[in-house]
Amino acid sequence: MHKIAILSAGWYVHSEAQKSLEFIKECGFDAIDFSMDQYLDTGKANSDGVFVTKKGLETILEKSKEEVIEYFKPLKEASDATGVLVGQMHSPFPMWFDKNPELNEHLADVLDKCLAVCEYLGCPAIVVHPIYRGTLALEEESNLAQYRRFIPIIKKYKGIKICLENIFARMHNVPTKRIVEGRLCNARDAVELIDLLNSEAGGDYFGFCLDIGHALLTRRSVSEFIRALGNRLTVLHIHENDGEDDLHCMPYTCLDTATKNTICDWVGFVDALREIDYKGTICFESFRIFHSFPKAVHAEALKLTSAIGRYWAEQLEK
Repeated sequence: MHKIAILSAGWYVHSEAQKSLEFIKECGFDAIDFSMDQYLDTGKANSDGVFVTKKGLETILEKSKEEVIEYFKPLKEASDATGVLVGQMHSPFPMWFDKNPELNEHLADVLDKCLAVCEYLGCPAIVVHPIYRGTLALEEESNLAQYRRFIPIIKKYKGIKICLENIFARMHNVPTKRIVEGRLCNARDAVELIDLLNSEAGGDYFGFCLDIGHALLTRRSVSEFIRALGNRLTVLHIHENDGEDDLHCMPYTCLDTATKNTICDWVGFVDALREIDYKGTICFESFRIFHSFPKAVHAEALKLTSAIGRYWAEQLEK
């Protein structure tokens, strides 16, 4: 049976690792997607990769690899005690700044430490966002440069994959702030880049994280995307939205006003996963739960989310 997972944001407290994992287990989850961006938020840097304040870089990820692993010992112990696995990880993002090669060198070292934590926790995959630059040519150049730099790093670790993700961009210089695609918002580009990187690395070191909400925003068929990826699909980020904003809602909660159907074709989603014999976790990134529901019912909302995952897992077994 597939493991049911959820992003750690919104409920995980580092100083209460055991209590946190006990809570999420009670809510029906077997695994978590551990978010490393809470320890280094590179999104606070400007487009040149310069942090507005020095505090942006003062995190545990500045310490030695040994100190970083020691820092996550409570999570490892809690995982072992509860049986809740770290099924996947999210690296800080972005991990590349075209105008700051010195920071890029530093972020490659940060990824090395994240991978060491993955190995320590028994986590098989880490998601590293691609880069949006406005044109296909610039994106090809920057993304190849970013992921190629990670090849010698990932080859040091056995059984762990770096996963690329379909992301989108929003054009803030137009009144509608319309959403546009990044390079990996279509399966053809994703397949080409993954296969190229694996060929250069000489092994199966790169995979894909399909973000369902991002696919909806860029008007891509989720089921067709899954079939095109095939065994390259390693992990999932599952959430729903209205097709206009990245809302990160629970599945089945966003309706098309014209058809009265959900925005995502969840039946087609499960069918496609079954067809490619998907082996990864069923992982939810529906953290809007913690903003839209009163705190008193967060546990019930999480239990409903895990129940949806369990229902899908049963469908995949048929």
